[in-house]
Amino acid sequence: MLNLSLLARHASSSSAKASSDIIVVGGGLTGNAIAASIGLNPILRDQKVVVVDSAKTKPTLLSNSSTYSNRVSAVSPASVGLFRDLGVWSRLEKYRVKRVNKLHVIESSSRAEITFDRPGNTEVAFIVENDAIVAVLADLLSTLPNITHKTAANVQSCQLPDSTNELASVTLADGESFSAQLVIGCDGFNSIVRRQSSSIDTTSWSYSQSAVVATLKVSADGSNDTAWQRFSPHGPIALLPLTSNLSSLVWTTSPDEAKRLCALTKDTFVDELNEALLTTAHQDSTVNQALFAMDSALSFLSSSLRPPSITPHILSLETDNRASFPLGLCHSQSYIAPRVALVGDAAHRVHPLAGQGVNMGWRDVLILTKVLEKALKSGADIGSVSSLRRYDSLAQQYNVPTMVAIDWLNRLYRTQSTPIVLARSIGLSTFNSLLPLKDLLVHLLSQSPKV
Repeated sequence: MLNLSLLARHASSSSAKASSDIIVVGGGLTGNAIAASIGLNPILRDQKVVVVDSAKTKPTLLSNSSTYSNRVSAVSPASVGLFRDLGVWSRLEKYRVKRVNKLHVIESSSRAEITFDRPGNTEVAFIVENDAIVAVLADLLSTLPNITHKTAANVQSCQLPDSTNELASVTLADGESFSAQLVIGCDGFNSIVRRQSSSIDTTSWSYSQSAVVATLKVSADGSNDTAWQRFSPHGPIALLPLTSNLSSLVWTTSPDEAKRLCALTKDTFVDELNEALLTTAHQDSTVNQALFAMDSALSFLSSSLRPPSITPHILSLETDNRASFPLGLCHSQSYIAPRVALVGDAAHRVHPLAGQGVNMGWRDVLILTKVLEKALKSGADIGSVSSLRRYDSLAQQYNVPTMVAIDWLNRLYRTQSTPIVLARSIGLSTFNSLLPLKDLLVHLLSQSPKV
């Protein structure tokens, strides 16, 4: 059996390496969250944790600023539960949180659409700037005595053993080195931790799509509490509410088109966006006739013959913070290896169309914290494959079906063949008529994982 005390003494005897229990590579949305979750856990809070964060400075909360970041997250009710447990949600609510009470999805190739209302008191999601989440988590880390949060720290190399007979180590660009029982990779889809682990294989591909993000001034209803998504032939266009008159844009299109859109004048960009949100140029008359007949037959189930919904009118860019980034899928066939656990985008990268990517990462945080807690309570080595296997199994159980569904949904809506458009439009309209099924889906997405 591995003698952890001997390993720890060996590591501490080396002047080149500082001994710790856990190294978190990557700060940000998931790295800061897993470090905080470990630091506050009654069983784990004596573990020495080093967070290696490449960010030069941490973001700050600016409650009185009128300028919003162009990167936001749709935080699910389950993720809100994590932030409540960490004690940071109440602080976020005082700043830049927008409750989403309704999600409206519109097909551009037909008149099909679907609306998700909040069932009971369950919100569909909350829209929060990524910087605000990172800031409150970083502030929390600074109060936890077992957490060392190193900013402006870049990893030069990871030494990850093939077995648990040795400790893992991480060396920084400035020469500082740390050893630990467990390295948690939270360093994004180009994760150096994942790449340095010889036993973790990945499946990945590019979607040949890019997402254009920006912050918009909109003319909407007084509350502006609806998230809109319109599927276009090149990809979905999403409007996520920030305030009563501001929304965040995620416009998926081809890489060349994304470059063109970012280079347009502000007024021309807004004009083209309004056109993309309202155009009927891609409508299939054959499909619409079939939908009208079906809706007439199902009218006793819902008011499906109401006029098509209209997205908010875009008035202008709040500020010209347009940017674009490429989209792709990447999935690690295993989230664990000896002395390694992957969390968030380091383990799984998905298309943003469903807003589930970062929520999957926070679900990883919930699962991994519980698994480490159980391992420590039983006296096991927290970096052993046998201790981490439960995390891999449960996280993949939640993530793989979500990833497959998102991937197929993106592929389905990029197809303009009339039979495919007809099938997906009928499916969307039928599902829209089944209120209990829609409420069940929202309920399932709001649940925390059982470990």
